[in-house]
Amino acid sequence: MSDHVVAQLLQIEQQVRRCETLTELSFVMVNMTKTLVPYEQAAYLIGSEIERLTVNALSDLSLVDRTTPFCAWLEQIAKREDGLESAANTHTIDSASWPAELVNDLGEFSPNCMLWLPLFIPSKPNQRVGVLWLAKSQPWTEKEIGLLQHLASSYAHALQFFVSRTGWRYWRRRFFSKRVQWILLMALVVLSFVPVRLTVLAPAEIAAKDPLLITSPLAGAVSQVLVKPGEHVTKGQLVVEMDKTEFKGRFDVAQRELERAQAELRTAEQAGYVDRKKKSELAQLESQVELKTIERNYLKTKLTQTDILADKAGVAVLDDPDKWKGHPVVVGERILSIADPNHVQLNIMLPVKDAISLSHGNKVTFYLDTDPLNPIPFSVDYSSFEPSLTPDQVVAYRIVANIEDHHLPPRIGLRGTAKLYGKQVSLAYYLLRRPITFVRQRLGL
Repeated sequence: MSDHVVAQLLQIEQQVRRCETLTELSFVMVNMTKTLVPYEQAAYLIGSEIERLTVNALSDLSLVDRTTPFCAWLEQIAKREDGLESAANTHTIDSASWPAELVNDLGEFSPNCMLWLPLFIPSKPNQRVGVLWLAKSQPWTEKEIGLLQHLASSYAHALQFFVSRTGWRYWRRRFFSKRVQWILLMALVVLSFVPVRLTVLAPAEIAAKDPLLITSPLAGAVSQVLVKPGEHVTKGQLVVEMDKTEFKGRFDVAQRELERAQAELRTAEQAGYVDRKKKSELAQLESQVELKTIERNYLKTKLTQTDILADKAGVAVLDDPDKWKGHPVVVGERILSIADPNHVQLNIMLPVKDAISLSHGNKVTFYLDTDPLNPIPFSVDYSSFEPSLTPDQVVAYRIVANIEDHHLPPRIGLRGTAKLYGKQVSLAYYLLRRPITFVRQRLGL
């Protein structure tokens, strides 16, 4: 090795040590190498042994546009060479086995004699940081290849400080490698057949089970509701007072008419002893007394019904007592209900678009809005046959669930979200159920 060659080699290595960025180092590799071994074209392709090689630097150019035909052609060549067994060794590129389209572009893009120079880190001989592609018109000599291999070791040693294998970019490129993509695809195919429970979420509310309904026994107006929401009610307690004005007046009139009929009956009985005509009117007067008595008793019953009593103990369930003052009601209209606080159920409104197949005993998990970290287990009791419109203008099925025996019942009126568990399905169907439903509804497939 001549002194001139040694001097050039040392000068290149010194410039390599001065590089502060990957761009500077790439420029030295594709341009300064020519001072040691002459060539006409050079390119640095970055990429590890598991990554696709891409053009990073070209000789005599400061910027690289990978969309140009030359870069596309060069990356196709690199892809072919990287798939050969000789990809890890320095060798001249043989174009005899190339497809016709690559051979046709060879004369336009590059000289015939091309050299493949992989860059492996000296301390990690299996870790590649790129490839140098060199081309010239004259064949490559053993001396030139030897010098380039020595220089490639220096280049690779410097590149390891710029091309990191632990950063997010490396792992991103590694993740998107074909091998990893195939592995992930196979894993997804296998996971798509894993059985899972089909679940849906729906709004729900704690309600009383089998409450005592306090309804209006007569048509009239409510005078006042004597209990407050959530107030404890004892059996026989007065809970609602109806307006007595009309019935009290009618009862007083009926009472006076009954007394008048009874007085006429007594007069006729006394006169009947001496007047046969008066005696013949007794039967008619007796029937009038009976009729007036019935009317009086009927109105007395109605007057008694204006005071509504609780038939059992519990808590009062209603919205606002004040809104019932003076409110007209009809017979059978619900005013409030009395419920057992230990006997509750869960009312779930499941939208039609989220409906799944449910049966008696299916598991339900209820998450209270006031305590979402402590779910309460329920089980499905029954579901409505047809959907109905909710106050939020959503068409939904009403599903009733019972609380498990070992859990304390929450307060009536609390709201939250219910998670309903259906039958087992594959993971692929679980994830694609809504898209499948949308396609079926829109396209009828």
